Amino acid sequence: AFSVEVGVVPPAELGDYRGVEVGRREPSVDPEQVQAELDRVREALASLDTVERAAAGNDYVVIDFVGTLDGEPFEGGEARGFVLELGSGRLLPGFEEQLEGASAGDSRTVKVAFPDDYQADHLAGREAEFAVDVKEVKEKRLPELDDELAVEAGGYDSLDELRSEIETRIAESEDAAIDGEFREAAVDAVVERSKIEIPHELVHSKAHEMWHRTTHRLSNQGIDPARFLELSGKTEEEIVTDSEPDAEQALKREAVLAAIVSAEGIEVSDAEVDEAMRAAAGPQASEKQVKRAIKRARSQGADEALRDDIAMRKAVDLIVEHAKPIAVAAAEARDKLWTPDKEKDEGPGKIWTPSS
Repeated sequence: AFSVEVGVVPPAELGDYRGVEVGRREPSVDPEQVQAELDRVREALASLDTVERAAAGNDYVVIDFVGTLDGEPFEGGEARGFVLELGSGRLLPGFEEQLEGASAGDSRTVKVAFPDDYQADHLAGREAEFAVDVKEVKEKRLPELDDELAVEAGGYDSLDELRSEIETRIAESEDAAIDGEFREAAVDAVVERSKIEIPHELVHSKAHEMWHRTTHRLSNQGIDPARFLELSGKTEEEIVTDSEPDAEQALKREAVLAAIVSAEGIEVSDAEVDEAMRAAAGPQASEKQVKRAIKRARSQGADEALRDDIAMRKAVDLIVEHAKPIAVAAAEARDKLWTPDKEKDEGPGKIWTPSS
């Protein structure tokens, strides 16, 4: 999906925006997706059964451990009844491998090193020793793919019913994805048929804005943006530069949609704005909370920004309503033979502006 954002961009000279032909793929349900979902159900309902044998890869062990640095215990280095899947990579590199072959009742000394880039600076790069007591060895056993699994998974009468439900969910998700792709492609088709010149400084500024939003999202997910840059092997400016094509396209979409809003005289009522603000407040909000939120939004001018956003979305709806879906293969073949410049060179009648 793509977002519509309002900003100061140069006006667009509109080309044809009604009746554009846009490739739309046919929905399909991949049997491998269905099987993957069934496998996830089996994983979710798997049992961990205690076994009387040595632990092997993919087994689970229940352990107590105490870690030391230079013979001294350290904070966070101790646990009891810890359930660990061997081979999961959950603990420090090399830790799990040293427990393979251990049986219940065994004690092992595990020696590992904290990575140089470990998040706790006082542990980074240091060698540690863990005294580990193995309490149990457990084997994960997956249930059979049968009617009994379907009943346990959620009260389905049979495996066929569960499979059908999974297929329906995948199909609904596929339909939603296709709708989103079609809307974006329809807007981009109109962009290709329009004339828009976006100054590079505006593109660069937009790319910076996109990066700042990314850092905010990363931070909300508990990811340090600096660490993200380190893992990507790029500087902030390199990522911004790489984002410029997407930023330019976003600005072109904005310019085209603003021109359509003007050309079509699209308006948004106060009631529509209020409804959108009520929806944003959430279904759990009381009437008093909703009214307070609306009042605050109006005092900050957010209602007018929302009005513009709704108008833009109405413009998208108009484009999509009049777009002509064609097979993806046909669209790709057409695009090899057609370029925006060829169409624009055919004559002034091909270009229409809001002021004409």
